[in-house]
Amino acid sequence: MEYNTLIPNESVGKYTIGDRIHKYLHLKHVHEHCVEKYFEYDRYEFPDDDIIIYAENDIIQNISCDKTCFWQGVNLIRMNFDNFLKRYKITFDNKEDIYMRVADRFQTQKVYDFDKLGLQIWVWRNLIRTVIVSKYEEDE
Repeated sequence: MEYNTLIPNESVGKYTIGDRIHKYLHLKHVHEHCVEKYFEYDRYEFPDDDIIIYAENDIIQNISCDKTCFWQGVNLIRMNFDNFLKRYKITFDNKEDIYMRVADRFQTQKVYDFDKLGLQIWVWRNLIRTVIVSKYEEDE
């Protein structure tokens, strides 16, 4: 199994959506409690695995990768986005442009949602920069 292998709607590497975060806290990590206007969450960075996890009420909700994220044997990070769409024969459900600070400069990244796969793909200059994995749940 490759390092940081993606299973859509389920996991990246050893980290599984829906698990209690405490299962992984024996690993080297940095924790930050974040408070937004309408909600709060915990952010855990696992530098040895190049993974960031977002948890609510101690349950893993999202797994973010920006160095490696292998799907069907291919690293998605820095992959050409058009090639990604062709290779996996998928289309996105939603697209949004987000203006954000990256390192010491600002840039507009295109954010694509693939709802049924539980994937959010962040793209800059037509290269995949970040993959965020969550669990798709149909609206009732």
